[in-house]
Amino acid sequence: MNSRRKFIFDCSAVAAALTVAPLSSFSRPAISGGGMQSLEQMSYPVLAGQVNTTFRVRVSSRQVVELKLLKAPLAPPTPVALFRRAPGDAGHEIFSLIFAGPKNELIPPAVHRFEHDHLGRFEMYIGQIGMPEAGSVRYEAGFNRPAPVAFNRDELT
Repeated sequence: MNSRRKFIFDCSAVAAALTVAPLSSFSRPAISGGGMQSLEQMSYPVLAGQVNTTFRVRVSSRQVVELKLLKAPLAPPTPVALFRRAPGDAGHEIFSLIFAGPKNELIPPAVHRFEHDHLGRFEMYIGQIGMPEAGSVRYEAGFNRPAPVAFNRDELT
């Protein structure tokens, strides 16, 4: 009998908490929590929608570097007619993310933990590209992966 009452009490407490908490708190990943987002779930449109926003990169336990997403170029589809058979990456979303960061805080090429106000926390490999410019360094993350079923390249142009 006690277990049934405890179960009903616990369920009531959860229901009450859900009615009090604003629904907007469930739509955005929490940065302060330990939860990591999967980059697999972030398609090109999701990532490209963050151009001109700031990403925080955890280089070490004491160093966080802010990078600005400059652009997210999408590669044109591979023309299948030029090949006897379709290339192995036919139908993939192939794109890169180009970031700019401070010249005085270099980030080594590796997988780093990223934090973003809308995307949450996730891990991604970046490497430096080009020569450092006046005051900034550019970094790139490259993607070549199967496109999600709902991904339509024509909607992006």
